Amino acid sequence: MRRSLLLLCLTSLTASGQDLSVIRSSGPQTPEEQQARMKVPEGFTIKLFASEPMINKPINMAFDAKGRLWVSSSHEYPFAAPRERWSDPEGTSVKDSQDGIFILEDTNGDGLADKKTVFAGGLNIPTGVLPYKNGCIAWSIPNIWYFEDTDGDDVCDKRTILFGPLGWEKDVHGNCSSFRLAPDGWVYGTHGFSNNSFFQVRPENLQGAKPGDPGTELKVNSGNVYRFRPDGSRIELFTGGQVNPFGLCFDKHGNLYSADCHSAPIYQLIPGAMYPSFGKPDDGLGFGPVMIHHTHSGTGICGITYLDSGVWGPEWADRMFIGNVVTSRVNTDSISFTGTMPHAKEEADFITSDDLWFRPVDLQIGPDGALYVADFYNKIIGHYEVPLTQPGRDRERGRIWRVVKNGVTSRPPAVRDPVATMRFASRSGTLDLPGREAIAARMDSADPFEKRAAIESLIRPISVDWLPRLIKALAEAPENDPALSHQIRIVIREHLKLPGAFASISNLNLSGPAIEDLTAIARAVTSPDAAEFLFSRLEAHHADPAGDAASLTRIASLIPATKLGPWVQRTYADNASVQADLLLAIVEGVRQRGDLPDASLTGWGSALATQLLTLLPADSVQPWINTAYPEAAASQSPWTVQKRPQDGGGEIAVISSLSAPGEEPEGRTGVLRSRPFAAPAKFSFVLCGHNGPTEKPAQGRNYVRLVDVASNTEIVRAEPPRQDAAKRLTWDLSAHAGKQVILEIADGATGSAYAWLGAGGFEPPVITVESYDTARQTTARLTQLATLLKYAAPVELRDKLALYLPPASPPPPSPVTPEQQAETDKLIAARNAAFNAAKPDTARGEAVFITNCASCHSIDGKGAIVGPQLDGIGNRGAARLLEDILDPSRNVDSHFRLHIITKKDGSVFAGLERGEAGQLLICVDAAGKETRIPKSEIATNEETGLSLMPAAFAQSIPEEDMQNLLAWLIEHRTAR
Repeated sequence: MRRSLLLLCLTSLTASGQDLSVIRSSGPQTPEEQQARMKVPEGFTIKLFASEPMINKPINMAFDAKGRLWVSSSHEYPFAAPRERWSDPEGTSVKDSQDGIFILEDTNGDGLADKKTVFAGGLNIPTGVLPYKNGCIAWSIPNIWYFEDTDGDDVCDKRTILFGPLGWEKDVHGNCSSFRLAPDGWVYGTHGFSNNSFFQVRPENLQGAKPGDPGTELKVNSGNVYRFRPDGSRIELFTGGQVNPFGLCFDKHGNLYSADCHSAPIYQLIPGAMYPSFGKPDDGLGFGPVMIHHTHSGTGICGITYLDSGVWGPEWADRMFIGNVVTSRVNTDSISFTGTMPHAKEEADFITSDDLWFRPVDLQIGPDGALYVADFYNKIIGHYEVPLTQPGRDRERGRIWRVVKNGVTSRPPAVRDPVATMRFASRSGTLDLPGREAIAARMDSADPFEKRAAIESLIRPISVDWLPRLIKALAEAPENDPALSHQIRIVIREHLKLPGAFASISNLNLSGPAIEDLTAIARAVTSPDAAEFLFSRLEAHHADPAGDAASLTRIASLIPATKLGPWVQRTYADNASVQADLLLAIVEGVRQRGDLPDASLTGWGSALATQLLTLLPADSVQPWINTAYPEAAASQSPWTVQKRPQDGGGEIAVISSLSAPGEEPEGRTGVLRSRPFAAPAKFSFVLCGHNGPTEKPAQGRNYVRLVDVASNTEIVRAEPPRQDAAKRLTWDLSAHAGKQVILEIADGATGSAYAWLGAGGFEPPVITVESYDTARQTTARLTQLATLLKYAAPVELRDKLALYLPPASPPPPSPVTPEQQAETDKLIAARNAAFNAAKPDTARGEAVFITNCASCHSIDGKGAIVGPQLDGIGNRGAARLLEDILDPSRNVDSHFRLHIITKKDGSVFAGLERGEAGQLLICVDAAGKETRIPKSEIATNEETGLSLMPAAFAQSIPEEDMQNLLAWLIEHRTAR
């Protein structure tokens, strides 16, 4: 059963009976009472290592070389300290803050911390503590710091900014964290949900590099994993995506894993890969493969620890522990491998607690071989579901637990794994000649881990000469090892970025799957050579429209689109729908390179929109119409078409409310109504879906019913069978045969699961799933084309496409006084009467247009496109044309309203919006001059109710010229 899970979404009760309420109903327990209510597997003992008042709210832990436990703790969370409390503009310390980094020691060996040293106080929600040299690296709003002890007293007396200021303002539980120093000499870290950060190597740390050089800057948004030199001299992305990673660990081979507060609790992070995040696209190669297919009943996953065989013996080898703050448990997964691809199997929880204030946020294996658990002990853990000001949040209590395996008193020294040694050696710097020779020798290794590490070592491309071997490795990669295949694709992509790469592969005579794989990888390469290669592939072999669309977007982002449109029109000459999809793909590529579609693309779009409009019913009665569910909040339409299994075998297409694109599809609501039809004597259809959780009574908010059109009364109703498979139903309608009826499919369930239904297979086929699917796809295309053409479509087409755009906002109150309006109305009436009695000269009217109007308007392809395009304007008639000309702000289209844009530097722009290209707003002024304004520079953007054309301008046209102009415009009654 599909579930749509959001960051730290907390449900009220799981099927297992766990209390997952956002605010725990129980009260706090003493450490002794809590310990009595905690359970660990047989052969283990859980003991208290530290608690309040020695510590309050532990977040991250790390052991130093002396075996001491460093702990970051925050009393301030979930509020960042206001700047007024900062000691200086850099936020070096915070007045009256109890947040800090502490060193805990067990000096007498009894397993309980008895010494606390405040290493660094006055911090601001510190996370990611990493002991390093004579201090530690950690995050404290707003910077990543090196906190240093220069005189050996275990107290920080020097605070140095490594990177910052970085993002923290949007979400304090999405800060930088999880710092891990790897054998390659780099610190690996996580960037959390929602915030935007711009890492820059500070001038004093550049070490000969220049600002902007590779490794000196990094921009990230929301979840990402990066790495940096501990001296702050370099910074680079390791993997992109994820929602809110919090916790990193390595296995014996040097593979990096993260815990993520998302629907996939664990990721193995393939260097250079992209992972799912909310609404973000992949990198062109698809997302990195998923190693886990269960959620551990929650998405509040924190901390992560990988156990190799040397820790607790072979029976605990390849085990993963993660803290689950939602369920108050430490979850366990056993990890197995197919080739190099890991698979997580859910095992019995390692720690459970009847005290539901237990919040395990971080896990570490100590030098004594025990598992240490940081417990953020709290009544509330939700960050979004409960107001931050909720008084139930605890600020004082916190514990650190120590789980000991009986008989284990120390952690064996780590064994240097040859795969890990090779992996970290290559990550530490550029490969020398002996290193490259060693890599080449291992690329054909029978050991899949060694082979993958060797190929990964080439992620910093060396030479196009490696491409044949890499392409061969991809062809030979086992299908059941997607981790290896994905790593090879990433490395090939990096080599395809080298000059001459595509020329070198042209001599390889690739065919079949090899050339298809290379084509897919080339779509992820942003170079003109890649675009030319992709277009040559399209011309030689176009496999399917979806693949063509992906290629065309990339091509159009890199080379001029002038030859792409003709190719599409030739190749798909008889299919306007496919042409529309490919046109929109080209337009997306044009926008990605920072441009707006030109007249050739908008003209093509206008022709396609005109054709697509003819595919809809001539009587304007849609085959299906979605309306709001009674008494439900407004919702995006939930309806789509998908295949479902049938009772008795096979699959069938149904109109479903489950898998529509976007987030939380099961929470959407709507009523889909068919067009009226004559009721047959018998009516049969299949129905599947749910009406709320299966263990609870049906909610009755999902149903299918037949409604009598004349009386608007219900004839018969059926509710979904509460199963995923479609079940056939038959209604006896003999008493209503011949009546005009409407079928309604209603989804009023707003839950995140068991809140959907689907119907189809209608017999007799008086209505069909296909009619809905065709109309849905045509409507979707027209909606996109309407957006593309809202500034460029001829007036007649623009009026038709307005139905497919969101309703325009009402214009601001007009500055025109009633007296001024009355004078304008008199002028319009007089000019209209004069026109009706005149004998105008249409040839002269064209000259009037060219002189007075063509600088802003186009007709028959002549003139500029600043204001609306006027093909077909004559259909409006003389009276309306006079209103548009003499009182241009009266009926001004919402897309052509004058905008007054004030920039942050105080300058002002007045003109029309023309569209967006990335982070640029593209506008045009009355003279037709284009202006590109970075969105970040805009202070205010006021939409007026005015036209760009002043009313006095047209009123100055002599009456005879106006009559000639009107006559010429009226000749243009239909768009040409």
